[in-house]
This record gives sequence, C-alpha cells and structure tokens, in this order.
Amino acid sequence: MIIGSIILLLSALNPVKKICAYEDQKHLGWGGLRHLVLLFICGHIILGYYLVTTEVALIDFVIVMVFLGSGWFVSLVSRLSLDNIERFNKILQAERHRALHDPLTALPNRILFHERIDHALTFARREQQEIALMIIDLNEFKEVNDTLGHQAGDKLLLLASQRLKEVLRESDTLARFGGNEFAVILPQSSEKQAAILAKQLTMTIHRPFIIEGCTLTIGMSVGTAMYPSHGRNSETLIKHADQKCIKQKEPKKHDQQPAVELTMY
Repeated sequence: MIIGSIILLLSALNPVKKICAYEDQKHLGWGGLRHLVLLFICGHIILGYYLVTTEVALIDFVIVMVFLGSGWFVSLVSRLSLDNIERFNKILQAERHRALHDPLTALPNRILFHERIDHALTFARREQQEIALMIIDLNEFKEVNDTLGHQAGDKLLLLASQRLKEVLRESDTLARFGGNEFAVILPQSSEKQAAILAKQLTMTIHRPFIIEGCTLTIGMSVGTAMYPSHGRNSETLIKHADQKCIKQKEPKKHDQQPAVELTMY
C-alpha cells in the first residue's frame, strides 16, 4: 500500500508541473504544492523503511491507510485542477480569438491589426527599417450583393481573402477592416517592393471568381503608405493609405463600362 501511495504521489507531480507552467498560475501556491508532494514521498519512504524493520501493529496499519488516502487525494486534486485550468484557458483563448478576428474570413480584425502595426512600427524604429501599409477595397462588391445576395457577397469576401493571403509572405499581416475593406502590413518592405506586390494583388483579385453558378470578374483599389515617408504612427499611415485608395477608386466611378462582369451558366 505504501508503494501504491508513492505511485499516486509521483503521478501528481506531472499535473502540478504543467499547472506551474501557466503564467497566471505561477504565484498561486502550486510551486509550494509540488515541494509538499516531494516531502510526502520522502515521508512514505521513511514509513516504508520503518514498517520493514519493525513489527507492524494495528496503529501502523491505520497510519498506512491515512498515507494511502493522502496520496490518492493529492493525485485526484492535482489532476482535476489541471483539467479545469486547461479547460478555462481554452475558453479564454477561444474568446480572445473571436474578439480579435473577423468571424467570416478568420483574418485579424481592426483591433488586432492596430496591435500588430504598433509592434511593427516599434521594431522598425529600433532597426531603422521601412514598413509598407496598404488599404484595399474590392470594387463592385455592392453590385455583387445587390445582384446575387449577401450570401454570394460573403463567399466573394472569403475567396478574395484567401487569394490575397496566398500572395503575401508569412511575415505579412492581412486584416479585414469590415465590409469590402482589407488592410495589409508589409514589414521590411521598400516602396518599390510594395508597388510590385500591389500589382500582384490586383491581378489575383481580377481573376474570375465562380460563385453560385456565376463567373464574376471584379476589380480592386489599393492605397499604400510608407513608414517613415508618409507618417510615423499607425493613424497617420492608415489615413494616408485610405486617401490614396479612395483617389485611385474615383476615376472608376465615372467609367461607362459595367461595374461587374457577370456570366451565368
């Protein structure tokens, strides 16, 4: 029974160790419990040695049962605590993900975008590097919604976001600002590199989309702002890129061609 109790206590060490690894649990006494478990194990070993070298009495049997119960209790509490903490942290992570990501495209939303651009600007200042920031509008998105409905519009947004992401690097950030507006952070990028990428993004969006039995061809407007040339904080850069995006879109409003090419089959 002493050996069984020792095994139970040893099995409690791993859950306690995992609990201590959580940042918010480091100062809640779990480290002390880990040392207490080790002391329990030492006490069990001493008790085992005593039982082997002396004649066992009834009181010794009672003490053994108490030790076994304590080992079982500590093992149970540590495992249940770990399960509850892991479940709670998964819920927190899921809630944080929902709060910082767009529900349709799963891209970072405006809040997370601002966090990342501020982090990128801090790094760029320290390393004296350039950053490109883009604001992207999908042209003719309203026409798609009006013609095919909001479900088709949502599908278009999802497919467009996937295409944009395929062109970007892993170090880049693509976010959805809402509606048909996206934003991109390009760390360590020159203005020339950003211009080349803008053309690549425009070309990939201009490729036909097939949605609900229809082939859609839409356009894209993009405005680019460079750090530090066009601004030294996120608000100034976003405003500059947005103004350039609107300016690029203005001539298209007076275009006599159909806003969106739609082929049904």
